[in-house]
Amino acid sequence: MVTNRRRFLALATTALGAPFASRYAFAQPAKAQASETNVDGVTAEIFEAVRKEGVLTVKMRLRNTGAAVARVPISQGWNDIDKYYPVAGSTKFLPLRDSKTFPLMVQVGDNGWLTPDIKPGGSFLFWAKYPAPPADAHKFTFYTPLTPPIEDVPISDVK
Repeated sequence: MVTNRRRFLALATTALGAPFASRYAFAQPAKAQASETNVDGVTAEIFEAVRKEGVLTVKMRLRNTGAAVARVPISQGWNDIDKYYPVAGSTKFLPLRDSKTFPLMVQVGDNGWLTPDIKPGGSFLFWAKYPAPPADAHKFTFYTPLTPPIEDVPISDVK
């Protein structure tokens, strides 16, 4: 059914032109924001930033494109957690914390350490939750100690 609809839309677009296409265009997901890292062979890619109910969830994939296992020092203590943060406008947002002050993010060790070994061709998913920027903010810059600032990351709103 979906395939037939896409064929129909493709044919209609060709026959009727762009005005028809713009009305029935398929929603495209935001392009992932990618960056090199300080770890040989590893790239960082923010592929999701969703604002929902006052919370911004950021997901970043660390991908090993090298030929050897890559050890990625994400966090080497509890103080390192706050080094991963978005900035929207002039406001810096630190990770949300639970009632025991643990950050709402990918699980780290008891001492705050997180240093995954990523196999060649493999990846590691980093995620964290932050207070949401104001509704009029549609992009942010994400800062990490592993990468240069990752700029113009689009925010998707979920109601």
